[in-house]
Amino acid sequence: REVSLELFSLIVEAHFSLANVDKMKVYGDEVLQQSTLTELEKVRVYSCNISLVGGTMNKAQEAVEMSIAVLRKLDCKFPENKLLQGRMALSSVAITKLPTEKEIADLPIMKDPSRKACMDIMVNAATYSHHCNNVFAFMMLTTRMVQWTMKYGVDVYSAPAFALFGMIKKLSSYTKGANYADRGLQLLDICTEGKITESRTAYLSWFMVYPCSEPIDSTLKHLLHGYKVGMEVGDV
Repeated sequence: REVSLELFSLIVEAHFSLANVDKMKVYGDEVLQQSTLTELEKVRVYSCNISLVGGTMNKAQEAVEMSIAVLRKLDCKFPENKLLQGRMALSSVAITKLPTEKEIADLPIMKDPSRKACMDIMVNAATYSHHCNNVFAFMMLTTRMVQWTMKYGVDVYSAPAFALFGMIKKLSSYTKGANYADRGLQLLDICTEGKITESRTAYLSWFMVYPCSEPIDSTLKHLLHGYKVGMEVGDV
């Protein structure tokens, strides 16, 4: 079973990369229809489907809705009602406190595969929600990632999550926004896989957050470095 699942998941990912949508759907549906598989075992196919809709088809709002539906299946609950989403978003931002550098340094590494899968889905869903101006979804998803990092440990997507949260906090204080971006860059050094998300963390920090509190010309070398790292690891 494990070999078949791995083979089918790889085929789905390959056809997604080649934009062979029809073949991707055939093999993806075969995986999703297997009642003996857990939702976590299906997550690679779910991720491809979400990326297809949000990226290739440029339907960001639909990708956000798909992401939240998959997250619920993985026991990462978000409300369906828009009013409740707004309430959760605002209250979550209000209660989230800036951790100290020592608190960040003392964090363990997140190991739970289900939570790590959720972090992967949430960081991309947050990007889609930003693209389609779904403010409440952006706030909910970003805050959840920050809270999970502090509660369950550091994941490869913790660094960009903190930078994304800096985008929220800069609306009330440029300094607070920069502080969260600082913590995001600190998290890159903690996670052994940090280079995978270094490019996007650099972009979010040095293009979306720091220019509000730092001279523009001071950001250029960091953006260039982020670009080079992104090309090196394929995060384009």
